[in-house]
Amino acid sequence: MNRTKFLPTLIATTTMLLATTGKVEAITFAGTSSGSWGLPVVSAGAEYLSDENGGTNNRLTWGHSVAGSFTNYVQYDGLGFSTGVNTLFAVGDLTYRNGATFNTFNGDFPLEVKLSFTNPFNSIENFNYTFNILNTPNYTGNPVLDGDKLQFQANGLTSDSFNFDGVNYTVKLIGFSSDGGNTFLSEFNSPEQSTAEAMLYAEIIRADVVDVPEPTAIFGLGLLGVYLAGSLKTKP
Repeated sequence: MNRTKFLPTLIATTTMLLATTGKVEAITFAGTSSGSWGLPVVSAGAEYLSDENGGTNNRLTWGHSVAGSFTNYVQYDGLGFSTGVNTLFAVGDLTYRNGATFNTFNGDFPLEVKLSFTNPFNSIENFNYTFNILNTPNYTGNPVLDGDKLQFQANGLTSDSFNFDGVNYTVKLIGFSSDGGNTFLSEFNSPEQSTAEAMLYAEIIRADVVDVPEPTAIFGLGLLGVYLAGSLKTKP
């Protein structure tokens, strides 16, 4: 069965002004998400896709492990959501295992996020993003400094959108959080020889609004190189 979890969204809901009626109405979008990775654009390593927890191509694995270690992988597991416009919500659960490996890759690779809406309409919408990974050399012996880094490109924006009630909307990725959305990072750092987990947060915004002011809760988004301390696991 697909592991689907329902998480509370942050209380940051804004309302949408309908100019044609002069009324202010709140829209609630609800449903479930799923995600599928694609293979890297350029790679010198070995990597493959697999289906986990009922997902499809939701785990990307790469590298040949050295003795006593394990291969790397990044995995996306879907979540249930109920959110308003311009409201932060957890769209997916990311797991990143970082082993000591040969044949790694650095660079871009795609993620397709599928939102299966059940409210206020029944529709399946796809949103395509570019992620980037940096596999760092293990020179220092410090698991944090030797950690690999995962981030999304293009400021979290996609050219994909959907239409509801005559308005086009899109889904903007915001950042990674390991504490339920209290703090965010723009970079997912998985320390060496560990498995880290974080939620990927997003917002549904109007597609014709490019520069949307971010809530004050995400001022920490620009911090780089800080690992998600609350989510580390020591087992492979």
